[in-house]
Amino acid sequence: MIRFEHPLSERVRSFLRIEHLFSRFNTESVCAQSPWAHHLALFTLFEIMECAGRAEVKLDILQELERQKQLLAGSLAPDAQEADKIKHKLQAVAENLQGVQQKFGQHLRENEWLMAIKQRMQVPGGTSPFDMTSYYYWQQLPHERRLADLQKWIGMLTPTYNAVSVLLGILRSNTRAVECVAQKGNYQHNSLAQNIHMLTIELDMAQQALPEVSANKYFTHIRFLSVSQESARGKQLEEDVPFKLIMCSFDPVVA
Repeated sequence: MIRFEHPLSERVRSFLRIEHLFSRFNTESVCAQSPWAHHLALFTLFEIMECAGRAEVKLDILQELERQKQLLAGSLAPDAQEADKIKHKLQAVAENLQGVQQKFGQHLRENEWLMAIKQRMQVPGGTSPFDMTSYYYWQQLPHERRLADLQKWIGMLTPTYNAVSVLLGILRSNTRAVECVAQKGNYQHNSLAQNIHMLTIELDMAQQALPEVSANKYFTHIRFLSVSQESARGKQLEEDVPFKLIMCSFDPVVA
């Protein structure tokens, strides 16, 4: 089975991108020891800096954390112990995020060496050994030394990732699933509840189908396309496609 997540707001779209980039960074920096893996990790670090560096991202995260705390305070949760655990987690990540006073990624922008590498990465082959001898030297250092540097550079960015992880965990836990069939590759639904913030589409990989989603509060249309590595957009499937539609919400109960 494979799952495709489709955000229904710019806020959730930003959260998912941040999660994806941090996950990629952690895989590239920790799970592989070659200099090339750490080259990709550094490239991903620069992507994180740009993706989460907008001022409204931090504000969106803090606003949603506060809203979640208020929802917990006003709810009659059947499991009080679990509710307290979530409340403490929300409080902890909010405090850690607020504790970062400087602009997101400012410590990276103030590092001339890193910014020179970032600029050269935009040039095809721009980080070749003869272009950046100091970067080539760093790549030849022991894996443990390079990893320590990467962890140091990502360290001040992790409060954002931790807060986003908590919020996406809440989003993915408040769901309602419906078994559906896209007739001749098409599925339509008249409306979604206002508190739906993300759609997740689960289907069998053997169907070799990709969902193309158009959704708002008035109308939802899912079109299934064939998998293709030759064109950006495959042809629409003509056969019926069974799938599971999972509606996700930041609110405790999906309407």
